[in-house]
Amino acid sequence: MNRPLFPLKAGAIAFTLLWTAWMMWWSGSFSSANVVILAFCGAAVGYLWYRAMRWQFERMGMLPRPEDRAK
Repeated sequence: MNRPLFPLKAGAIAFTLLWTAWMMWWSGSFSSANVVILAFCGAAVGYLWYRAMRWQFERMGMLPRPEDRAK
């Protein structure tokens, strides 16, 4: 089975977890509201990172374009 997006998705998840952990450590406050807000922001940042890297990799020819994947 060929899954060219799996490493990109795994990288996005790792980036999300590391970014969220770093922001929690940097803020120094572990209140429940802070954890919820940073988890939400971490998910948004991870998704945006995934979309940006996917667009860039498709543009560079490292991933098949959407119209090529459908065939």
